[in-house]
Amino acid sequence: MSGLDAVFAPRRVALVGASDKPGSLGELFWRNLSDFPGDVVPVTSSTATVNGTRAYPSLTDVDGALDLAVVVVRAEAVPAVVRDAGVARVPAVLVISGGFAETGPAGEELQAELLAAARAGGVRVIGPNCFGVQNCDLPLNASMATGLPPGGGGITLATQSGSYGMAVHTLAVDERMRFAKVYAMGNKVDVGDAELLDHLVDDPASRTLCFFLESLPDGREFCAAAGAAARAGKPVIVARTGRSAAGVRAAASHTAALAGTEWIWRAALGRSGVLLARSGLEMLDAARALDTQPPPRGRRVAIITNSGGIGVELADLLADEDLTVPELSPGLQDELRPLLPTFASAANPVDVTPVWRRFAELYPMLVERLARSGEVDAVVPVLLQRAATDESVAGGLVDAVARLRADGVAVPVHVCWVAPRSARGTADLLQQAGIPCFEWPERTARALGHAAQFGTARPLASPPEVVPAAESLPSGLADPDAAAGVLRAAGVPLVDFAVCSDADAAAAAGERLGYPVVAKVVSAELVHKSDAGGVRLGLADAEALRAAAEEVLALAADARVLVARQLAGTEVVVGGLRDAQFGPCVMVGLGGVLVEVLGDVAFALAPLGLADARRLIQGLCGFPVLAGARGGHLVDVDALAEVVCAVGDLMAARPEVAELDLNPVLATPSGAVTVDWRLRVAD
Repeated sequence: MSGLDAVFAPRRVALVGASDKPGSLGELFWRNLSDFPGDVVPVTSSTATVNGTRAYPSLTDVDGALDLAVVVVRAEAVPAVVRDAGVARVPAVLVISGGFAETGPAGEELQAELLAAARAGGVRVIGPNCFGVQNCDLPLNASMATGLPPGGGGITLATQSGSYGMAVHTLAVDERMRFAKVYAMGNKVDVGDAELLDHLVDDPASRTLCFFLESLPDGREFCAAAGAAARAGKPVIVARTGRSAAGVRAAASHTAALAGTEWIWRAALGRSGVLLARSGLEMLDAARALDTQPPPRGRRVAIITNSGGIGVELADLLADEDLTVPELSPGLQDELRPLLPTFASAANPVDVTPVWRRFAELYPMLVERLARSGEVDAVVPVLLQRAATDESVAGGLVDAVARLRADGVAVPVHVCWVAPRSARGTADLLQQAGIPCFEWPERTARALGHAAQFGTARPLASPPEVVPAAESLPSGLADPDAAAGVLRAAGVPLVDFAVCSDADAAAAAGERLGYPVVAKVVSAELVHKSDAGGVRLGLADAEALRAAAEEVLALAADARVLVARQLAGTEVVVGGLRDAQFGPCVMVGLGGVLVEVLGDVAFALAPLGLADARRLIQGLCGFPVLAGARGGHLVDVDALAEVVCAVGDLMAARPEVAELDLNPVLATPSGAVTVDWRLRVAD
């Protein structure tokens, strides 16, 4: 047994730091491990026995093989424990102890010592500074929690927040969620998120995978694993903390300045099929929606309600999630109308009115009829007041859904629960039968939105293969001529230009290129040319160009002037950057010099195919401008997509390129051409 198998399904566990002293961490873990079906061996040098069980001074003194060592000793002692684990051939250690990299430089050194000991001994490390690990089916509670969530479910939670590991127990009890595993990653000194996700994709018990993350150092590998999970039919749901603009880098390019961590996370994970939740609660709601009901195969939702106001609010919130509440066909309405009370509505939402005496009859009947109609992809009964407190309503819904599944009808049923706590027992009946109840319309809509996103996702395309470039570039901001050579070799179309050192050379270039021309300053000191007054447009003759060139050359000691033919078109920015977590990325957006003001941009991992590049462009808020809105010109979107692909290929092939801006790219009905560019090579 090795690696994560030893963590989740050990046969024999050692507790290093075990104790029977009430209130100690060693005593808590000893008690939590009491239900483990295998052997639990106490390891401590402070006593000969723990609750009557023989204790060993160290892991090397334990008789027989061990699969997992759970470590709760002080931080300074942990590296020695890990060395002993290597000698004793323990495959994995779970380090609960804190006091490592999270505390500062001294802790970082101690963590490095821990990792070195693990590497030398061939030991895998979970943590340090973590809540622990739970296998709800085994059972194994190697965690700080005083109980396990109910087992028998398919939800596995991996959390960087120990408090979430404890909070899910409360949520599981309150809302009858069933889990497979809970895993707290702590400082992630050894086992990373991508390796964990790879393992869970192959774990039959883990059907719905939740990650509550603060960081993702192996982001690109995680995306590859998420793609494999999507192909295996396993949803991956991620909630992330630290989404503020504080992560935005100060950089030379518009691309990097706009690339806040949230942009990149959403682009990278979204392309990989990951469902992105805005909070931990939303993540767990989405998991409930997908773990116990089939995913919707479309975006049409039927609502059954006894309150018009709640039904309308839910319809609005579903629209926010890109779901529809379509009016039912005349034929279906004619079929339903005789079965409903006189003043009821059969349109959708189907409003049965407050005829509470018929709720036990109407709700199950309508759920079945609508699910079998072929006109909707999900059914949401709203249980409000008497509909929620009458257990016969819940029982009827359980039976109706059971009949649907028995007949192979895979339309999911999710309950919108608007009822007092005193009615919780009724919700329990539904949720124990696998029909999730979400409190209030907002939670219902968001959970169903994620479920529909998973159910309607298109197959993930593999990125194109890119051959790395053989030569490299010198570090720093590349000279325009050198950068142009790299861009042209990558297939990026550029305007004809000349870089000149004096006004005479500029005038000669103007004659060769043909008027009108533009003149732009070239200087390492002046990053944003427009802000520095280094751009002159509409120069119609040699005299105007000479004058403009002299002004531009005077802006900086190293200044030169770039002269190019002035062209027209819709201004688009295309860029590339190298993210610390996700690697090479591309950006496309509208705005030219106003791109940072407008912020209408989209990111994707590089490289990407032409279809993905086209979808990226079409997803811009300002895409109607490119599509000829308000009498404008319909641009050649395929040509623009080819530029995006070329930038992606370049970023993938040349790891030395840190940032790249093509701004603007002028998009026209007949093509796309870059008229300004900036390329920075990493040190």
